[in-house]
Amino acid sequence: MKNNIEKMSIKVTTKSNLFIGGTPNTFEIGGIDCYTVTYNGKPYIPGSSFKGVCRYIVRDIIKYEKNACAEKIAESYKKYLEQMQERGKKQKESQKIKDGRLEPIERKFQDKLSNVSAQYLFGIDGFNNTPKLLFNDLILDEQENKIEDLFSIDTKNCIEYLEDRVESNPRTYKTIRQEVKFYGDILFYHMQELEMDIKEIKEFIKEVVLRFNDGIYRLGNSGSRGYGKIQVEVIEE
Repeated sequence: MKNNIEKMSIKVTTKSNLFIGGTPNTFEIGGIDCYTVTYNGKPYIPGSSFKGVCRYIVRDIIKYEKNACAEKIAESYKKYLEQMQERGKKQKESQKIKDGRLEPIERKFQDKLSNVSAQYLFGIDGFNNTPKLLFNDLILDEQENKIEDLFSIDTKNCIEYLEDRVESNPRTYKTIRQEVKFYGDILFYHMQELEMDIKEIKEFIKEVVLRFNDGIYRLGNSGSRGYGKIQVEVIEE
């Protein structure tokens, strides 16, 4: 495809009220304390929020399960980094670069190779333009949702632990209602550079995003207050 990028389209439906912390335009005494994020008055789900929970799910898969695809992805990144490292050494020899200039780079490679995992799908700190997932914001489906039905105003108790006492203070949240639908894309950036069939990577990511449907992994803030349960559908192309 153009720019070596393929994508997976997803549909997200809220199954409980959803709160992703945003900043109100004004502050009113006795008004709403916490607003969910909006753009031009309409809610959306930031790609960074969805990405963060997906990364957490992958971390749990690696930690608690023996997942063959996750292990294969990690091995593919290991080979990819080793090839980058080898190209750097050849460049050093051809350009007669002094060892001291390359020591920090070599240490960086060694660090990443010693900790290689499927979490590199979300980017490798210190390395640009590596094969990775890019998450677009999930945008409101305006054809299926009516603007007057989108928000709910909730009051929840907030427990504060002070030096000599515990206080319960009510806080008011503006949240997204249940059954609100959003659409977005996950982009597979330069995945062809890994020695692995991109279809296998897509199947792994499909497994990851569908784990939201179990209700254990939630989106946004205040999951302990019952917020953030979503249903995810992968839209086959």
